[in-house]
Amino acid sequence: MQNRGVFIMKLSMWMIANRLKPLNPESQISDDTPAVLKSARRAYATNCVYVFPSGNDVICQWENDIIKLKDIQFDEAFEIIQGIFDFYEDWDASITAAAEQCDYQKILDESWHCFHNPMVLLDANCNVLAYSRQYKEVYVDEEWAHLMEYGCSSIDSIRFMRRDCTDQNFFNQGATKYHFDRKALSDCLSSFIYYDHAQCGRITLVERNRRLNHGDCQLLDHITRLLAVSMGKTGPAAPPDSDHYSVFRDLIKGIPVSDRELDRQLEVNDWSTEDTYGLWFFHGENGVLEEQVLLLAAHMISQQLPHCEIFCLDGGVVLLYNEKKETSDTLKHRLSRLVRHNHMAAGISLPACFLKDLRFHYRQALFALEERQPDKHYYDFYPRAIDYIIKNSTPDVLLAACHPDILRFHRLDLKQPTDRVRTMEAYLNNERSLLHTSEELFVHRNTLVYRIKKMTEELSCNLEEGYTRDYMKLSIRILKLFG
Repeated sequence: MQNRGVFIMKLSMWMIANRLKPLNPESQISDDTPAVLKSARRAYATNCVYVFPSGNDVICQWENDIIKLKDIQFDEAFEIIQGIFDFYEDWDASITAAAEQCDYQKILDESWHCFHNPMVLLDANCNVLAYSRQYKEVYVDEEWAHLMEYGCSSIDSIRFMRRDCTDQNFFNQGATKYHFDRKALSDCLSSFIYYDHAQCGRITLVERNRRLNHGDCQLLDHITRLLAVSMGKTGPAAPPDSDHYSVFRDLIKGIPVSDRELDRQLEVNDWSTEDTYGLWFFHGENGVLEEQVLLLAAHMISQQLPHCEIFCLDGGVVLLYNEKKETSDTLKHRLSRLVRHNHMAAGISLPACFLKDLRFHYRQALFALEERQPDKHYYDFYPRAIDYIIKNSTPDVLLAACHPDILRFHRLDLKQPTDRVRTMEAYLNNERSLLHTSEELFVHRNTLVYRIKKMTEELSCNLEEGYTRDYMKLSIRILKLFG
């Protein structure tokens, strides 16, 4: 047994009973018995399991929890039970060392001896990092077969978990039991792995060889705590390929994401690179959300919007949605009660045409939140866009902050020569005079009237507002300089 100083791994009666299963013990253990036991004793001692003979049997007892080993010598039984404490302490020392080295496969290899059931470790994008190799060629269920063949969760199972299991709290910290009424997915224990409130992975224990119980939950929670620190490592000191976070979180952080990874996540969500996206950032009314309500807030938002991407970041909650399926106005209506009652405020970015620009749109949402007013819960970036442009001079930042209608016209002009941007520029520069605009563009007045009418119908804003006209003119100038 390795010497680890003053640290002693504490067990529960369930953990002991699971190791004694080959001896077919009789057990009476409460579901919520805690992991507080330090060793086996032949006499009563605080936080120790009391082992004593009872006729031809041996009783292992802690408070009202009892494990009975039938027809066994007392000395033999005592050595077996004390050996369980030694086994778990050696196991813990081994997986702790493996976690420090980010050796996730070794953690699962060592843990098979505790569970004797299939385990799989995924990153936040549902890619396999490690699995129980005893089941590589063994059929467990359809989802396990997909994991083994393709190295990632199936899109069908991810969609099912997100859209059909909305009663489950997928932001819950701790092992949670899931029961599925479908052959493709077996019952399991699953624990999301969080570091600094950001999900970096998930570990799942599948029920196959032995029924899962509270002892398995306790051990899985123990593994999860070790993995959280190991998988949460990022930055120069982190090992290669150590980023296990969501691709959307990485995009916001400015971390490179491969087209393959992004395309797969878009397919999971039934999204497309051609779609337009909105980004909201939720804070507490007075700043960062309190630690105890952060994950709860994310869970409540995800229940309302299961088809959106929701995750915690920088003391708040990010909501990323597809404008084909939601609009900013419908979101404000659907979330109004939740936001008001939980004293939250939301910064709302411009629509994002390019997902790889998400980091700029995240900054927009943060900038919008700087305008704090009493009893106001929603802060749109749009009215503050000109202020933001003036304060920022980097071309990428400026382009991402341009008026969304002008950006859309620019994209259409790149695909085919529609001259939308040039027409709008002349129209605005000539104070919307049809006569002077037609003269500048050398087009017939009737042709111009048709163009302006068609473009105006496509606008998401009101050209009667002076701010909108100024914003559009500035955006056109930026596109001419940097676009």
